[in-house]
Amino acid sequence: MDQEETKQQYADSIESPDEFLANLGKALRDKNDFDIDLADILATHLLTVAPTGDAVSKARAAILKLAGNRAIPPVPEVDNG
Repeated sequence: MDQEETKQQYADSIESPDEFLANLGKALRDKNDFDIDLADILATHLLTVAPTGDAVSKARAAILKLAGNRAIPPVPEVDNG
């Protein structure tokens, strides 16, 4: 393999920022030991090429909502039989 082929192969393997961030979000979702809901929040609000100016506050609010939902104990079902 000559130097030009090596350069071309390297150039072909480089991801755009958008591809990199999308692949990072997918990798987080696919990990067995990573919280899928948290990965979704990160991918939605922060892992974007041009996050909005309030992306951090939106991510924070979504994380707090998720934590609040998880902190509420499940209501036991009443057996009427």
